[in-house]
Amino acid sequence: MNGPGTSLPLVDEAALALHQPSLSAEQVTALLVELIGELGLGENPVYLPAKRGMPAPEDGVAAAPVHQGQSTAGRPVLAGVLFYRPADGVVTRQVEALAAHASLALAAVADREEMARREDSVRRISEKLQDSLLPPLPELEKTRLAVEYRAAGRDNRVGGDFYDVFAMPDGRVLIVVGDVMGKGVEAASRTSRITQTLRALAMQGLELDELLARVDEQVSFQDPDIMATLWCGLYVPATGELDFASLGHPPALLLRDTNLEPIHLSVTGLPLGLRDLSEDPPECRDRRLAPRDLLVLYTDGVIESSGDVIAGLEALHRTVRARRAEPLDRLVRRALNELLDEGGHTDDAVMLLLRRQ
Repeated sequence: MNGPGTSLPLVDEAALALHQPSLSAEQVTALLVELIGELGLGENPVYLPAKRGMPAPEDGVAAAPVHQGQSTAGRPVLAGVLFYRPADGVVTRQVEALAAHASLALAAVADREEMARREDSVRRISEKLQDSLLPPLPELEKTRLAVEYRAAGRDNRVGGDFYDVFAMPDGRVLIVVGDVMGKGVEAASRTSRITQTLRALAMQGLELDELLARVDEQVSFQDPDIMATLWCGLYVPATGELDFASLGHPPALLLRDTNLEPIHLSVTGLPLGLRDLSEDPPECRDRRLAPRDLLVLYTDGVIESSGDVIAGLEALHRTVRARRAEPLDRLVRRALNELLDEGGHTDDAVMLLLRRQ
C-alpha cells in the first residue's frame, strides 16, 4: 500500500484498471472506491450515485464528482459523488485524477450499452423482417411440401437465405430458393425485393425465361449492388409439370420412385445481378414429376458446412436417399440435423422438399 502523496504517474497506472472493457458501471465505481483505499489517498471512501438532495460533505470530508459523459447540450452529466476523508491536503489532485479516469470509464460503459441497445433493436427488426420472408407453405393438389430454415448461429438469426412457394390463380405454383449476398436488414430487404418482384411478374403469366430476365432487370435497376443465387421453378400440381432454371444456384435433386440414385437437375445461369456479364440467358428445362417423386431444393449452406462441396453433396445424397420414405417434416429436420452437425454450422441453410402423391 502506498502512503499519502502518491505520485500522479502511479495513480494513472493504477487507474488503468478502471478502463477494462468488461467492467459494468457498478464495477467501475466499486473499483474506484477500492483504489482510493489501496493507494492510501483517503479514509472511509464512499461513492453515492447522483440523485436529488445529495448530502453536503461533513467537516473534514472531501467530495470528488464523477461524470458519465455529456448531455446533448455538451454539459457534463453527473453520475455520482465520491466522498472521502483525505489522508492529508496533498492527495486532492490524485483523487480528482482517479475520479476523472472513472468518468471516462463510465462514459465508455454508457457508449457500449447504447450501442448494444441499438444493435439489439436492429436485430429485433431484422428478425421480424426475416420471419415475414419465410412464409407458410400452401396446400397443393397431389403434392406435399416441407421446409426448414437454419440460421448460422443463435445470435444471428438474420441471413440472406430464403424460400417462397406462391400458388397463382392460373394453377401454377412459383417455387423459389435463394441466397442473397449479405446479412441483417440489408439482406432481408433485398430478399423482400426479389420475392415480391417475382410474385408480381409471375402473376402476369410470364414464361420462366422472360420472368427471370425481367426480375433481374428490375431488381438490379433498383439495387445495382445486389447479387443473389436463385433456383426458380414454375410447377403445375395437377399434372406434375415443372419448368425450372438456376441463377448460379446449386442444382436441385430429383429422386425418382423407380431410381435410387438422385438426379442432378443441373442448368446454367449467372447469379442475379451479374446478367450484364453475358448475353446468354439462363438455361430453362422441364420435367414431369411422377407420383412419389421427391424434389430436394437447398442453399449452399447445406453442402458447404464441411468445407468440401463434393463431400457435402455426397452426404446430402446419402441422407435423403436413406430417409426418402419418411414423412417430409421429419425428413427435412433430421437431414439438416445430420448434415449440419457433421460439418459444423457457420452459414445459413434452407432445405425445401416437394413430393408428388
